[in-house]
Amino acid sequence: MKYISVKVRVSYEKPQELQTVLELLRPVIRSYKPEKGHGGAYRHAYVEIGIPQESDEKP
Repeated sequence: MKYISVKVRVSYEKPQELQTVLELLRPVIRSYKPEKGHGGAYRHAYVEIGIPQESDEKP
């Protein structure tokens, strides 16, 4: 099965907000990494998701 790979940058203020987003994306998450250090009002995390794609090839 082929996958479409997408990288998403999530901005959040509170860790609970990130957990909510991760819970919603859980079925398609391949990996995620919170950004180290932050100097502004928002924190960031990088989420890589994989969406299954039907193959057009005939067996």
